[in-house]
Amino acid sequence: MKALCFFFSGLFLLGAAVQWNDPDPAAWIVAYLLGAALSLHAAIGGRAFGANATAAIVFAGWFASLAATIPEAPEEAFTSFQMRETSHEEPREAIGLLLLAGWTGVLAIRSRPAVGQDDRGGAKVRLRR
Repeated sequence: MKALCFFFSGLFLLGAAVQWNDPDPAAWIVAYLLGAALSLHAAIGGRAFGANATAAIVFAGWFASLAATIPEAPEEAFTSFQMRETSHEEPREAIGLLLLAGWTGVLAIRSRPAVGQDDRGGAKVRLRR
């Protein structure tokens, strides 16, 4: 699992890097950097259920807003690295969001707290009144 976390961290860093020439780079760079940070955190043993679950939900919602562009996309939107038409952008963005949502969802499931623990793996403390 550690190797997979490092792989996705690198993949998302690459995703952030290629956004510099995007028409709207800021949101995409932040999204990919968040995915990379959460992956790296998991790779070094961190457990961040809340952050991963929230990210997965946000990315899934964002993906849902672009998902309809995938079936209508021309084949070369997914087979070429060049951006020849503006119709290539949204389907590619949707696939990136699907990867972000899916992976942060996996991280959330793997880091969810056990019964009686907080989201960092520590025991919950109950105060008596």
